[in-house]
Amino acid sequence: MNRAAALGLPPLFSGLAPRVIELREGQDLSISPTGDLYWVLSGVVQNSVIAEDGRRWIEGFHLPGEFFWADQASVKSQTAEALCATSILITASSVLQALTSSSDAAVDSVWSWCARTHVASLRRGFLLARSTAVEKLSYFLMDLVHRLGGRREICLLMSRAEIGDHLGLTSETVTRTFTLLQNEKLLRVNGKDVTILDSNGLLLNAQAIFST
Repeated sequence: MNRAAALGLPPLFSGLAPRVIELREGQDLSISPTGDLYWVLSGVVQNSVIAEDGRRWIEGFHLPGEFFWADQASVKSQTAEALCATSILITASSVLQALTSSSDAAVDSVWSWCARTHVASLRRGFLLARSTAVEKLSYFLMDLVHRLGGRREICLLMSRAEIGDHLGLTSETVTRTFTLLQNEKLLRVNGKDVTILDSNGLLLNAQAIFST
């Protein structure tokens, strides 16, 4: 099955025959030293950076339809792992450079993606530096709701520890904060399944981050 054709290629990939790979749950993505642009067709990809002392920071969780860039030339300790069966479309940096030099549509797509990535990076910086656990988890959940098209029922494929490594919290703090938000009737938790009951309440908690 041609999943790329089934979903419809974004303008960035029009006219190309990009490579599609399939990853199993828990399988690492082989990252090119020169850098590639990845588009998630299905599944979820977790991007991480490992510090010299062994600590892990999870940069993000990439959902279907989202792009991410990865290369080991600039960040040698960068890893990417599939959290479930995942399909990814890959465009090499050399192809991307050639395409953007000859296609206005490709340039527009790249600039749009860069702008969204920049805003997300600013919010993550604020998130890690100044926010409380309630603010961080509320932002994380409402950001997922937005990226999933407003869906209120979410299956979290990542563990509490992985959420903590993304938000700068311990797994115990993540668990306690889920319980607190559930007690406030903002959400309902059943293992990995989370149902958003009061999106306005969660948005209010995360207002400072979303306004960044």
